[in-house]
Parts: sequence; C-alpha cells; structure tokens
Amino acid sequence: MSRNYAILEKSGSQLFAPAGRYSDLIARFFQTPAAVAIVSRGDARICEDIAGELAAAGKRVIIVSVATLLRLNPVPVPHPPAYLPGRRENIWLWPAPDGAKLTFFKSRDDSDPVKWLEALRLNFEAVLLDCPAPGTTPGSAEIAALADAAILIAEAGVTTKLEIRQDCQLLRSKGVKLAGSILTPRT
Repeated sequence: MSRNYAILEKSGSQLFAPAGRYSDLIARFFQTPAAVAIVSRGDARICEDIAGELAAAGKRVIIVSVATLLRLNPVPVPHPPAYLPGRRENIWLWPAPDGAKLTFFKSRDDSDPVKWLEALRLNFEAVLLDCPAPGTTPGSAEIAALADAAILIAEAGVTTKLEIRQDCQLLRSKGVKLAGSILTPRT
C-alpha cells in the first residue's frame, strides 16, 4: 500500500484515491496532450510519481522545474537537445539544473513569453510544471496559470486547513485553474 493519499475535489465532493495509483487523475487530465501544474506545499516527489505513471502508460512526459525556469531571463524556446533524460524511460527534464550544459534554439519571435510552453506541448503528451509552494517564489503562480489545470500538494498534519484555503485563494487570484489537491501523510 502506498504512503500517499490523493484528495481531488469534484463538484463540491471529494474523491479519495491511493497515490502511486493516479489513474483517475491521469484519465481526467491527460487524454490529450496537456500541461498540468503540480504546486507543492508538501511531498515534491508526487510530480515524479505522476510522471512515472504517465510514462508507464506510454506517454512522453516532461517535468519543468518552474524554480529553475524563473531564473532564466528571457526564457528560451527549447528544442530536443535541451531536454535532459529523466531517471525513467519516456520522462525528460527541462530546463537543466544550474551548472548543467544547455542547448537552446532561438525563436524568431521572442515577444511571446509562452513560446517555450507551446514548444513543449508539441513534443510531449504530458507537460508537468513542478511549482514551488504558493507565495514562496515570485512568478511561479503566473507560470502555473499557463497550465490547463493545477493540483496543490499538501502534507497532512503539517499544513493546516487555513493554509490550504489561503493557498487555493492565492492561486485562483493569479488565474490558476485549480482542479484539486493531493494530501500526503506526514513524513
């Protein structure tokens, strides 16, 4: 049995599903190529777990480190040599962590700030935006708002209901399409 449990809000009710088995989440968001922001106030490994299940289902997945992305100015348009292979087959990482060699392709029109996301959508069936906790990194909520949907990760017994509500309110105020949350047990 997995150590995580998911709680997804749906029409006012909540769905409970064991994590490590994100099949409902995957079916809901990844029928077509999609970008989903995983906003972590808790266990950051859930983004990798979701990527692993998507990859096991045969989908090409890229995990975007939003914290690293925000340090790039301007954000370049990636092309395949810029994608780093992940720890599992069918999973890639972008942008490269600090200090790693990057290869980028310059767009003819750098005026559009979301060209990087369009490029990733063309090359991958699932784009997971790995976002830091709300309010901790300026600009991360704005990046999460570019996604088709967002999931908030919170740690049970550590994150209070009030903090979760405040995080949800902050994310929604930035235009993030919050679909629900995953509650992980205390580690």
